[in-house]
Amino acid sequence: MNEFSSVQPGAIELDFLSKYLPIGDKIFVNPISGFITSQRQMSADDVAKYWSDKIFPDKSVESYSAYNPFAQARLFYVMQTIAQFLKFNEHTSLHWCDFATGEGVLLKHLRNHYPLLKIYGTEHSSALVESLKSNGFEVDIKTLGIQTSLSDKEQFDISTLTWTLANAIDPLACLRDVVANTKTGGYVCVAESSRILVPFRKSLSDYFSKTFPADLHPSNFSANTLKLLIQLAGLEIVFVNRYFDSDVLLIMGKKVDHKVEPNFFDDQMQVVDFMKEWALASELFERLRSTD
Repeated sequence: MNEFSSVQPGAIELDFLSKYLPIGDKIFVNPISGFITSQRQMSADDVAKYWSDKIFPDKSVESYSAYNPFAQARLFYVMQTIAQFLKFNEHTSLHWCDFATGEGVLLKHLRNHYPLLKIYGTEHSSALVESLKSNGFEVDIKTLGIQTSLSDKEQFDISTLTWTLANAIDPLACLRDVVANTKTGGYVCVAESSRILVPFRKSLSDYFSKTFPADLHPSNFSANTLKLLIQLAGLEIVFVNRYFDSDVLLIMGKKVDHKVEPNFFDDQMQVVDFMKEWALASELFERLRSTD
């Protein structure tokens, strides 16, 4: 079975998280990898439509936007980390695709700082695609997880997937789709928030949502479980950032023509204990918040 697309037999329910979730939603720790997962009751299409139809159009100050300063900063960090690792210069003209590009902030960073790159994007939302096209970007409508090559595109030298896999019902299918559109010898960079088995960075009330279904953020990655996912997708890990004391977990894999053996796992009980400690710490965080 796909450890990343379902709750596995022997998974441990973290019932103490119920107060942070919508009524009826549950969080589990899978036994083999120690991967933290929601129930995964929504379909991949349901999740994509929810983000496209309800979250991205929401312009309230509490809603997420990649134009928020913190989001722009972390996407700039992704770009510059890749640029330094691959030793970009003013002549670099590689083919780069940002998959599930959303509002296209990373594409704009790339165009502004490395104008000779040949940049592309994909996005599920037709409204966002039209907006990006009107700004001169080459972006295709595509739902990740459906293995189809992009029309009239060569495979890419660099593929990025940023703050997307945590929102995917089947992240392995999504990542394999990205890998299929990347050249052998090319690089895939995955970036997510660094939250699991690292120092606590926020209260659980700020990490989970009582408003949105848990399936909108069904995957909760540690460094090990993200490395495992990357290996299962056929990538050889070549770079891991300093995630332990950073808000960003960034891993780069190289597409190779040989089988990659997965060798990264978390201990299930260690993860359960970590989440219990986080719940205790969250009580302190909430008390501190109440004194503001």
